[in-house]
Amino acid sequence: MPAPAAPFSWKDPVFRPLLERLQGNILKGHGRDHTQNVFFTIAGGKADAARAVLKMIATQYVTSALKQLSETEDFKEARALGEEKEFKSDPFVSVMLTEPGYRHLNVAAAGIPTDPLFVAGMQASGPALNDPAPSTWDPGFATRPDGMILIAATTPEEVDSLTARLLKLTAGVLDITCQQRGKAIRNAAGEGLEHFGYVDGRSQPLFLLEDIAHEEKAAGTNQWDPKFSPQRVIISDPGAVKRDGSPDGAAFGSYFVFRKLEEKVRAFKTREQELANELDLKDGARERAGALAIGRFEDGTPVALSPVALEPARGHVPNDFNYKNDPSGGKCPFFGHIRKVNPRGDTGEAFERTVIMARRGITYEDEPRIVHPDDLPEAKDFAEFNEKVAPLLPEGGVGLLFMAYNVDFGQQFEFTQSSWANSPGFPRTGTGIDPVIGQVVPGSPPPQLPAPQNWPKDWSSTSTVTKPFDMHGHVILRGGEYFFAPSVTFLRSL
Repeated sequence: MPAPAAPFSWKDPVFRPLLERLQGNILKGHGRDHTQNVFFTIAGGKADAARAVLKMIATQYVTSALKQLSETEDFKEARALGEEKEFKSDPFVSVMLTEPGYRHLNVAAAGIPTDPLFVAGMQASGPALNDPAPSTWDPGFATRPDGMILIAATTPEEVDSLTARLLKLTAGVLDITCQQRGKAIRNAAGEGLEHFGYVDGRSQPLFLLEDIAHEEKAAGTNQWDPKFSPQRVIISDPGAVKRDGSPDGAAFGSYFVFRKLEEKVRAFKTREQELANELDLKDGARERAGALAIGRFEDGTPVALSPVALEPARGHVPNDFNYKNDPSGGKCPFFGHIRKVNPRGDTGEAFERTVIMARRGITYEDEPRIVHPDDLPEAKDFAEFNEKVAPLLPEGGVGLLFMAYNVDFGQQFEFTQSSWANSPGFPRTGTGIDPVIGQVVPGSPPPQLPAPQNWPKDWSSTSTVTKPFDMHGHVILRGGEYFFAPSVTFLRSL
């Protein structure tokens, strides 16, 4: 059977076989605030033992999409009864493999996913993505792994306990090359933040009718349609077979990209202040400088909709908007991060929607923050920022674990990074690179610095007065890889 062509209800019994076989986190985020990514290689001569231990993990621990969605439903019911604090969900576990991992498990060629970028690995795509040299990455990512186990739970103690259990189970069979903790940070309204202080992950493709109905009620879907075909996120798993050896047509998987992105928070926020000075923004209006770079104010208000933050209520961060009323980029610049990576019709919505990925990232703190972003003091000018705020901001050691599911790395993740974020000519000549994740050709110094972006001085759809100002280089790749998230069927048949 092909992947469903349209969003569906997870409660529809027709789709139960698909959801039982699909790993969780793909159609909908797992929702836990604490994670551990365990990267491994298969010890030499241990293929059979590795197959056995991964099969055991899949049978006892891996979370199917059906189990994840059922737990989410149970949590919603507990919250409606005021019992969410007492609600306990099981930890979430998923398993990914790289192309070498498939080979080192002695999987037949016909059972290995064939995306050429997956086969070659992320390091091979470095020049096309303007990635920094792998020699500059964190040491644990220097070696291409065979796979990754994602562990997520409500508390860090639960993550630690299950990680220890799985490491004991895999000792002598899987060599652990790297472990990476994730820790979500949230604002007072409960929305997820990234370390620059902005609401993150608000605009996601929705594949389930239940999520779409909630979005229609909470935020509206008149200007931006969040409904996406599941065919944009899941594909048939070539390695999944039934007990009789025939292909399992109800088994699906997804290509998975992992990138550890360090955020130079103090440098970025200082540059925001310098931009505010260049634009002659005073007092409370200074926040718009950062909103122009991100495309949203820190509370999630799209700068395309308002020149000031609107302080949306919990669960109501606006997402029902497009850029039809801002054809010149005078409200939200074309290079604004969320406009760069989701142009919402700037260049033709039908094609743009084929590029959108299901993002499942989480922040990390290798070095714990001194102050939560919500608790930073306010500053009315640059001098006050330097005195009160800057010393409290991390210079490094924190960032985002960017994770996203794809059906085609070239059309989705790599196109977004190379043809949109990194391209100074997208969506039109002279736009400039994405000021957040845009990357230039690496070097010391770079052989060609990007031209400054032209920032609108006035919030207006007809504004033509701009200031040239360069903002880039505050998000640094520290490692990453391309994986495939195989079906539960495949993992349990190893």
